[in-house]
Amino acid sequence: MMNNQKKSLLTMLFVGTSLTVPALAQDVQTALKDIDAERFTKAGQTLTQLASSSPSADNQFYLGYLYLKSGQVDQAKAAFEKGAAADGKNQLNNLGLAGVALMKKDRAAAKSLIDNAVAQTKSKNQDVLIRAAEMYTLSEQTNDPAEALRLLTIADEKDKKNERADIEMTMGDAYFLKNDGGNAITKYENALAISPNLAEANFKIGQLYLRGKNYAKAQEFFKLAIQNDPEFAPTYRAYADALANSRAYKSAAQNYELYVQKSGTTDPEQLLDIARYKFLAEDYQGAITYLDQLKGKINNPIIDRMYGWANTALGKNAEAVESLNRFISTAPQKVIYDDYKYLGRAQGKLGTPEGDSLSVVNLEKAAPLDTTENLYREIAQKYYEIKRYDKAAEYYAKTIKNDKAPKNNDYLNSALANYQYAFRVGRDSTMAPMDTAQIRQAKQTYFLRADSSFAQMAEQVEKTAGETYPLAYYYRGQSTYYAYPSAVSLSTGAAVPHYEKFIQMATAETDSTKAQSYRKPLITSYKFLASYNLAKKDEAKAKEYFNKVLELDPNDADVQKALNPVKAAPKPATKAPVKKSAASK
Repeated sequence: MMNNQKKSLLTMLFVGTSLTVPALAQDVQTALKDIDAERFTKAGQTLTQLASSSPSADNQFYLGYLYLKSGQVDQAKAAFEKGAAADGKNQLNNLGLAGVALMKKDRAAAKSLIDNAVAQTKSKNQDVLIRAAEMYTLSEQTNDPAEALRLLTIADEKDKKNERADIEMTMGDAYFLKNDGGNAITKYENALAISPNLAEANFKIGQLYLRGKNYAKAQEFFKLAIQNDPEFAPTYRAYADALANSRAYKSAAQNYELYVQKSGTTDPEQLLDIARYKFLAEDYQGAITYLDQLKGKINNPIIDRMYGWANTALGKNAEAVESLNRFISTAPQKVIYDDYKYLGRAQGKLGTPEGDSLSVVNLEKAAPLDTTENLYREIAQKYYEIKRYDKAAEYYAKTIKNDKAPKNNDYLNSALANYQYAFRVGRDSTMAPMDTAQIRQAKQTYFLRADSSFAQMAEQVEKTAGETYPLAYYYRGQSTYYAYPSAVSLSTGAAVPHYEKFIQMATAETDSTKAQSYRKPLITSYKFLASYNLAKKDEAKAKEYFNKVLELDPNDADVQKALNPVKAAPKPATKAPVKKSAASK
């Protein structure tokens, strides 16, 4: 309720009492302001003391109102009943009981209490009309904004000087519930015209924009509300939500902390929200600090999820696995793909064969559903790390297929996985036994897949980075050569264009470091081209390539042998048998 309404109520309720009325009135006014600002603990201290020292119908109503606004419905009911018993003619406590009935979804009882209170005051008491309307707007589930507007219209007709900002505010709340944002904003603006520094009005306009997902506009009004009243705590919480939806998670966490500080709340659910924002801001240790405060205070399995996610990010993988396994087993209905993602990541870093195996299992559960990260890439990387090149090749293919813009390294790693595995075909104990023909066919398949991926990788680098990757052509040559028996490769020369392209690019390199890294691949390329030309009987061309090898490595034994074959030593002459002389006969 707004200050003008409070002043009017206080004037009505305290006229004719003792000389301490101004002090008491000030206490109530402060407490009501604290309730609006969600400083419920502070308001509770004031109003409990008032109700204890002077258990009047009015003081019981305000105490009950505090309980009602802070969600303590049973305590509210008890306070309102005491107030009604203290003064049967005071209709405020009956309206409070109507609010309790609405919170408990007893619409009929609430209507009866409100209709009776309005009838008893002959629809002439503005404060009764406004409070009655407010009760119809407090519950998100059981409300009646149309009836609230009807009562407020009657109250507004009595506001001849247009001084009641609280009428406009409550009308705005009713339109808010009706999802009529245009009229709600108009009413809140009317309230600001009456009371220009009304933080709650700008706050609620901001809430309307927040609900409409216009986060930038919402933030504008939350900033205005903070300027109006820096101590109006709810603004900071809503501002945090708007910032979070704009992905400004660090600022969101900071504003939510301000809400907690200014409201004085110890509500575990509010602290859990800060932990969430801390996590999104990548302040994982900050998130854990808040989670630690919740131990023993809240029975919410989500805490295990948060511990698991944060500890995964902090590298505390054993703790993460423990928390996430507990969460998944205790709250299976709340499990989402992210839980499997973080669990898989933590398991993959345990450094054990079992962890690696379980990591892949859980990442595979998350991969088809994750639209923000390509988890097939992580699975492929895990397989590559443990030298399961066949599975790595399979998952790099899925990575490329399921990514709108595959990375250059996806093609490179796919090529390398296929290339590496091709050499292991027939020696991999994880594969079913194969005969010689099957081994040859499998090798060919993997080498040709490698060639295709190296080709795609080269194309992507040239297209997206505006650079070249000479080694892609070298490995295309290697893949094409090894895909077939040596005699076939030398006969067809299918690998020749790739080696030649690599040589052209590598020898044109001006960066000395890169040029040095191409030395060994160049030697291999020259040797192949020399062998290819020997197979064609072009010894002159072959010698040209052999000499290029010697320019890079003068002591290459293979080339030296090819250029200077060792001539076989001549056999010694056979001596003629010595003839016996005649004398010896």
